[in-house]
Amino acid sequence: MKNHSKALPLLMVGTGIILFSICDAIFKVLTSIGIYWWDFLVFGVPFEILTIFVIALISKNFDTKLVYRELVPRKFFFPVLRGLLSIVAIASLFISLKELPLSLTTMLIQTTPIWMGVISLFTHNEKLSILTLLSILLGMIGIIIIVNPSVELNGAGKFFIFPVIVAVINAFMNFIITKRPNDAKPMSYAFILFILNGLAGLIVWIYFGCNFPNLYQFALIFISGLIGAIAFLFVSYGYSIAKGHFARTGVMGYIQLPSSILLGIIFFNEFPSIIAYLGCVFIILAGLMVLNSKSN
Repeated sequence: MKNHSKALPLLMVGTGIILFSICDAIFKVLTSIGIYWWDFLVFGVPFEILTIFVIALISKNFDTKLVYRELVPRKFFFPVLRGLLSIVAIASLFISLKELPLSLTTMLIQTTPIWMGVISLFTHNEKLSILTLLSILLGMIGIIIIVNPSVELNGAGKFFIFPVIVAVINAFMNFIITKRPNDAKPMSYAFILFILNGLAGLIVWIYFGCNFPNLYQFALIFISGLIGAIAFLFVSYGYSIAKGHFARTGVMGYIQLPSSILLGIIFFNEFPSIIAYLGCVFIILAGLMVLNSKSN
């Protein structure tokens, strides 16, 4: 790959990750004012779908046939699987943001590149290496340091599993779009994901009682939905053109850490502990080792 071809996936994923950081901060506000994940899916997803549709129309000069090809997958299995996985991820994210600080949630989600390294071990074109094994071990040590096994599991400690679930699912979702780029275009991957999110949210929303947001809540949902749709497009396009650089591109996820910590300090007065920073350093080092092992 030429240098600009290598840099483009990193730039796109990095931009998307920063936008996701902003979304996470808004999500945390929403969880504090009585909005659940299914409320967001019901009222936020329509804006995401509309954003995708408008972008498709403009980019294809309002040619309906080209828009159809852009939004409808060639094969449905993996786009649908990715959409279903995302439902679990967003539910876990909302639970984590409600019960844990934004920075701590982000630190544990930063294990995504490590899980991407684990997944890459089982692919035919990415062989096992000692460096990769060491990176996985180092990342797990980082998780243990942050989680701190001495934490009482009947308190906030029991919620540490949720950001880890998000990280693992993110790794699988990124893997799908990197390894199956011919099944669907990046925009159709996002389009199917949002449709499934909306349907799942509607079912749960009706089951728990129809809760309508007020104007302030609705405005935050609208903003987060718009930013989230654009972020998904950046990340989807980035991974779709990453090709053999799946693990390398995944390391760009670490950009979310400083941005989330900064947002947490400014808006939520959350200051991570020194021990949490230490665990974070282990996780980042692990990710950089994955990057190095995949670039050799």
